[in-house]
Amino acid sequence: MDYSNIKSKLDGVGCGFCLAKWSQVTIHLDKGLTHSCHHPSPHKIPLRELKNNPSALHNTRYKKKKRREMLNGKRPRECDFCWNVEDNSNSFSDRILKSAEPWAWDQFEKIKSSNWNKNYNPRYVEVSFSNACNFACAYCGPQYSSKWVEEIEKYGGYPTEHSFNSIDQIKARDQMPYKQSEHNPYVEAFWKWWPDLYPDLHTFRMTGGEPLMSKDVWKVLEYIRDNPDINPNLSLSINTNLGVPDKLIDKLLDIAEDLTQNNKVRELIIFTSCEATGRQAEYSRFGLDYNKFWFNIEKILKDFQK
Repeated sequence: MDYSNIKSKLDGVGCGFCLAKWSQVTIHLDKGLTHSCHHPSPHKIPLRELKNNPSALHNTRYKKKKRREMLNGKRPRECDFCWNVEDNSNSFSDRILKSAEPWAWDQFEKIKSSNWNKNYNPRYVEVSFSNACNFACAYCGPQYSSKWVEEIEKYGGYPTEHSFNSIDQIKARDQMPYKQSEHNPYVEAFWKWWPDLYPDLHTFRMTGGEPLMSKDVWKVLEYIRDNPDINPNLSLSINTNLGVPDKLIDKLLDIAEDLTQNNKVRELIIFTSCEATGRQAEYSRFGLDYNKFWFNIEKILKDFQK
């Protein structure tokens, strides 16, 4: 990949021009937050913008103003991670690397000539439907785990100077996750947008919480299974702790086998992780059964070697 040439073309539009602001998004539907690229902090999606435009899950007015800055040769302040790299080293920043990704670079001409105020369907989407989770990992928190919420509501927050993982602080920032049993207007907007979004996707990744505990994750998987001709080139991925009940692992494997063996997606990637072994792993990932974790990994590998 000729990153020097890519940087030159991007700079020809503007010194702050980055395709990720259009082509990539992570949406925390359980909290109503969105951001394009992982460096800028997520910002709240105004519910009023979703009423007539469900794609405002990505195309917020706030984000459109940042796109306008980029098209006008400016550098949005929220992207200062990349400006610091570019101004203080000879390295290629993530502005260059992300713009060079296959889900972005083929959109260069279309994006550079676009109207900053136009809605744009991203090609790389990562989404969290719910914080429902059966683990309370030490490095996580209530924003991402319902098990954490249950524990803090029962025993109280940590008595630290900064009120670590305080429910009150999360509520004050308007980032308290919706319960899966509650009506969630952000999830509702997603499903309104989905039929228009899905055909344009290059990569779709589902995270959580624990995604396999989310009813909407299964709804996505079933939609892809039942509509095989819309986007068979999709790269589909899912994060999972592999600690859910056996019936959910088996359900995932049944759908995964259908999607991959019948060419309904280009690829399906299952992401999982574990930072230690044995009892140490179970201590840091509260709720983990270490032996079951490896049993499920071997089960998945065996299933896909058929």
